[in-house]
Parts: sequence; C-alpha cells; structure tokens
Amino acid sequence: MTLGTGAPQGRARVTLRRGDITRLTVDAIVNAAKSTLLGGAGVDGAIHSAAGPDLLGECMDLGGCEPGDAKITGGYRLPAKRIIHAVGPIWRGGRDDEPNLLASCYRRSLELAREHGLRTIAFPAISCGVYGFPIQRACAIALWTIEEILEADAGEAFDEVILVAFDPPVYDCYERLLAARERPPGLRSRVLGALVGLVVGDALGVPAEFKSRAELKQAPVTDMSGYGTHDQPPGTWSDDSSMALATVASLLSGYDPEDMMDRFARWLYEGYMTPRGKVFDVGNATASAIRRFRDGALMSEWGGRSERDNGNGSLMRIMPLSLFVHAAPVEEIIAKSCEVSGLTHAHPRAELTCALFSLIVRALLDESIRAEAGPGERLRQALVEAATLVKPAIPEDEAPVFERLLSSAALDADEDDISGSGYVIHCLEASLWCAAQHPTRYRDAVLAAVNLGDDTDTTAAVTGALMGLNLGYQAIPPLWVEGLARRDAVFRLCRDFAERVVEEAEDARAEQAS
Repeated sequence: MTLGTGAPQGRARVTLRRGDITRLTVDAIVNAAKSTLLGGAGVDGAIHSAAGPDLLGECMDLGGCEPGDAKITGGYRLPAKRIIHAVGPIWRGGRDDEPNLLASCYRRSLELAREHGLRTIAFPAISCGVYGFPIQRACAIALWTIEEILEADAGEAFDEVILVAFDPPVYDCYERLLAARERPPGLRSRVLGALVGLVVGDALGVPAEFKSRAELKQAPVTDMSGYGTHDQPPGTWSDDSSMALATVASLLSGYDPEDMMDRFARWLYEGYMTPRGKVFDVGNATASAIRRFRDGALMSEWGGRSERDNGNGSLMRIMPLSLFVHAAPVEEIIAKSCEVSGLTHAHPRAELTCALFSLIVRALLDESIRAEAGPGERLRQALVEAATLVKPAIPEDEAPVFERLLSSAALDADEDDISGSGYVIHCLEASLWCAAQHPTRYRDAVLAAVNLGDDTDTTAAVTGALMGLNLGYQAIPPLWVEGLARRDAVFRLCRDFAERVVEEAEDARAEQAS
C-alpha cells in the first residue's frame, strides 16, 4: 500500500509504503546501521542478508561511522543501486542530543544521495527499533527534515522520497502526520500550537534579548541557540513562558485571577514553572505587582496604573486566557482580558491591548473565517474584526496610540517603522507584522521577530503564539520543540489545556444543538 503527499510543482514527492525495504527498486535505500557498519538486527540485518556477503566486505573498509552520520556502498544483490548506511542515536531520554543526531541522519543521507545523483531514495524509521527512539517524535523529526530539504531542493536533485514502515505503529504514525499536511488544523492542533509556539518563540529569543537590530543584521539568529545575553543553555525559556504556563495551570482548575497571581508569586519567589529552577529575568512592573500581592494589597492595587506600566508583561502571558474565553460573549472576553492584564499591568492601554489580542484569537478560531481565507488573509480579517469589536471600549484619549493597529496599517509598515521594544503597543504591532510578512511559515515569522532586536524573547513569544494558532502545532519545527527545557512537562501541560478547550467547545456545540 502506498500513500503520499501531493508535492508542489517542482518538488519531489514524499510517499509512504508498508513492507520490506530490501525489495524496493529505487536508486538508494537507507540502512539503519550500527556504528560498526558490519550488520546487526532488524533492518540492518535484513539488508546485509539480502545484499549478500560482498556488502560486508565493502563495509569493513569504511572504518565505521559516527551517530548522526552516513556512508554509502553498492547495492549488490538488492534491487536498489546503492545503500546509504545511516547510524541513528540510541534514545537516552533526549539527554545526549538525540533529536539533532536523528535529523542529521536524514540530512546526511540526502546529501550523499545528491552527491551521487540518486533521485529516488527510501528510508526506514531510523532509531525506532531496538534503539528505542519514541515513534511519534522520531517520525515527526524525519518527515520535517526531509520536507525542509526537498523544499530547498525544488526538484533539482530528487524525484521521490519513500518512507518505508515495516511495523504497524510506525506506518500509522507516518500516515497521521502525512494526512495532517493535507487538511486544515483542527481546534486541538491550533490551541496546542499557540501554547507551544509561544514557548518555542520565547526560547529562540532569550539568547539575543537586548541586542540591537543592527547587531542582528550582522549576525542574525537562524536557529535555536544558547548562552548569549542571559548565559542560559539552548532551549531555555524566560518569564514570558513561565507566566503563560502558570496561567495555563491555573485555568485548568477554572477562572480564578487570585490563583493566577499566587502562581506568579510562586514563580518569582520559589522558582515554580521555571525552565531550570530559578528566575533569571523579570520586568519591573511585574515584580512590583507581585510584591504588592505578597504584601496583602487589595486586588485593585496589584497592577501598576501609570503611563510607565505599559510594558508587554501582560500581553506575553495573555494567550492562555484568550483561548480559554474565545467562545464567550465579546463583553466577557474584553472584561476578563483586562482583568487578567491588570494583575500586573492595569493601565487601560495595556489592558485593552490584551483585549484586542484576545479578540484576534477569537476571530482566528472562527470557523467561518478559517473556511474562506488562507493564513495571511485570515490574520488580516481577524485584526479587522477584533478592531471593530474593541473600538467602543477604547477611551478617546487612548485612541491615537491604537490607530496603526485598529486600521491594520501596522501589517504593511516598512521594517524601519516597526519596533521590537518592550512597549505593549510596539510588541503587538511587531508580532502582527512578522506574522503578516510570513503567514505560512512559523519558522520564518519567529526568526523575523527575534531579528527585530531589543525585546526579542517577548516579540518572538507573541509571534510564535499567533503563528501556532493560525497554522497549527504541525507548523512548528519539531527539533525546536525537542530542544525546549523541560520539554515533556511543557508539552503535557499544553496538551491537557488543549483537551480542556476542545471538550468545552464540544459541550457548547452540543448545548446549542439541543
């Protein structure tokens, strides 16, 4: 049985087959080899057996191969012309860079195929057997890596890449992943994408925080990295994600602003919901509000209300609340967005920016808009609808600062007119601008956000949340997800919240139907 994705014109096809890779008549098959290259169990043993003893003789002259690398031999008795021997990583819980090593296996195999003019290539599920790599994660990495290379290749070197699954769980996993590329993302994928997309964007921006745009023009951020500004390892997320995840955990038990604030205090003073057990960055307005909460002030006194309390510290964490209330009446969305912003940032400008953001989320989740427009047009329509709904709530003296957002002019501004600063209006303008400039590519949008400079982690977090919501979880590069600090805990929390949102949406639909 063969399944595949429809490839754009000029790009090689990716197809899925169930069965024995040794029987395929292709230019090359990939062997999931041991480091010695001298044969083994599973696919490795089957390929050596089918190819015959001459293969072992050639492999003995190759001197082995390191995990993540690949070497090429003849096909001998196989129908395939050549064999590419890729050495996958043994799964050790992700501690030894296994995801990047696995991606490197696919990358190096395709590089060798290109160098030798091999246009059709078949892959087994590397490291999914006795090496123990989790199947869902391994297949996502494999498919993403292959598709990235084929997109860049644009049909110059390859005609077809075949994913061969001998075991039913691997076949089923690839089948789901390929099918997801052929249909619009559902609510579950969009909610999960919004939350994980926020954390990934944040982690991308942490090492570059406070760098100028000029510096980043000279040495742009192109991938997940580490150290830099805060001297943190790769994949470390900041206060943006800590407070957003604390909000997620709170909302799983229902809407309770005081519980949210208590969790924010536990984060600041006890290291709760941090990537590595300690806080390394916090905004002044946020810290002051949490101190007032801890000192017993009334809720109305927690968030700062002055002009200087218009940083992006509430916008960066509002997405969970926006998702939680997306199906509520507009008045409730605005009221709760303002209330949750006001826990730390209670100036009307900060509160109403959060309300505008929540209404954008509401519109992006509107099925009628999603059905009629592509990602870029959806974003523009969502902003227009949200602007119309929030405009009556904006005081006259605040209207001028919202003008570029409410008119959608920010989406089409020149880059020189977009600021990456920590001012809440600048942050939403920049995030929407990045999403509008790269509407179909999560990766490109969040990297554009980081490379605007200044408050890189928050601009990328808000951009990542919008892009994940608009495109779904599958749009986020899996290697970036795999590289996150506390990846499993983050994913579980976000997945549980996505399930909660989906269940409530289904209950609401059932109630309306009755």
